[in-house]
Amino acid sequence: METADRRSAAAAANSRRAKRLAQQAHKTHPVIQAKQNQMYLITSRSQVQVDNSLINRVLPKEVLLKVFSFLDTKALCRSAQVCRSWNVLALDGSNWQRVDLFTFQRDVKTSVVENLARRCGGFLKELSLKGCENVHDSALRTFTSRCPNLEHLSLYRCKRVTDASCENLGRYCHKLKYLNLENCSSITDRALRYIGDGCPSLTYLNISWCDAVQDRGVQVIITSCVSLDTLILRGCEGLTENVFGPVETQMSSLKKLNMLQCFQVTDTTVRNIANGAKLIEYLCLSNCNQITDRSLIALGVNSEHLKALELSGCILLGDNGFIQLAKGCKHLERLDIEDCSLVSDITINSLANKCDALHELSLSHCELITDESIQNLATKHRDTLNVLELDNCPQLTDATLSNLRHCRALKRIDLYDCQNVSKEAIVRFQHQRANIEIHAYFAPVTPPVDPVVNRGGICRCCVIL
Repeated sequence: METADRRSAAAAANSRRAKRLAQQAHKTHPVIQAKQNQMYLITSRSQVQVDNSLINRVLPKEVLLKVFSFLDTKALCRSAQVCRSWNVLALDGSNWQRVDLFTFQRDVKTSVVENLARRCGGFLKELSLKGCENVHDSALRTFTSRCPNLEHLSLYRCKRVTDASCENLGRYCHKLKYLNLENCSSITDRALRYIGDGCPSLTYLNISWCDAVQDRGVQVIITSCVSLDTLILRGCEGLTENVFGPVETQMSSLKKLNMLQCFQVTDTTVRNIANGAKLIEYLCLSNCNQITDRSLIALGVNSEHLKALELSGCILLGDNGFIQLAKGCKHLERLDIEDCSLVSDITINSLANKCDALHELSLSHCELITDESIQNLATKHRDTLNVLELDNCPQLTDATLSNLRHCRALKRIDLYDCQNVSKEAIVRFQHQRANIEIHAYFAPVTPPVDPVVNRGGICRCCVIL
């Protein structure tokens, strides 16, 4: 009997306690209660639960997927955190055909790149790891094996990338068309051999400042990649003057070539380029200071399609070479001959008379040119000339600005350190042609020195005081 009474008393106490807790629950702060409800929903809903938000109910998944396809990497990552439905759509492989991690270059680690490769898979076509110096060969091994449809790859300044990555590119990425290996200083001829054997569709290659690359590596690329039209070799000091000699007959597809600061380039190199690359349109030989007028004559004879030529710092070039160049390269549109100090009015007149399409011309530090040749240039190219750089041309005067005033297409003039062009002439030109950018610099006037009063018997300190 006593046991039954105890049980009934305990039950009554539990009932009273439950009622008291229920009453306290009704008094819970609204924010805390909302968070508790939210946690309950998140932890209790199943994976197949449908998101009932308005946008997901109104728009079909196909439409949302199309919208996500226009977002960049950062926006996709943010969208993936909105809800589960958006997470699935934002991380769909079709949205990751083009990936640019330059914005995150300092934070990108090998694990991030490997996870991204698993997510993209066969959808990925363009990948830029520009500036991602923490990326190793292991990450690129995952990318190449999982993303065989890769066509565009930039590894600019990925200094930890070695020949092993290029071996994997040649093994798996046979559709590769664009490859940027600039400043990948560990790359050697062995890497280029792997790329040449496995990526025959390559059309663009940049191996600038890869000092370990030598002639044989470049020759393998030209021989194997028959569709190659752009080759960037800036600062490749391992190349010699005979780099193109053995493959001269296999350069027919090459249209753009940059050999800035390849100091071993000579007239022999340029002759091989002119003979082999008949379709060349852009050529940069700036600071290749061993080339002479023979190079210009070879280009004038064989490179009739040439449109842009950069020869800044080629100090041995003179009027005789440019006369032949102007005769043969009549489609020339842009010419940079800064610091070609042997050039005179004869060159400018030849270009003005023969190259009708010329619209950009850099003549900075060509100290022999005068107002006469600029007048001829302005007259013949009144409707085509866009940019004219005339820095440090001491023989030019205000007459040059008067002649250029009539150039209808002119957009920019550079006149830094042209000592005989007055500030008044520039102000007058700007007033007449306000739409033209004119860059000039005038040294500030030196203030006159205060005369020191000569007072006998008084020291300099006393004079100052």
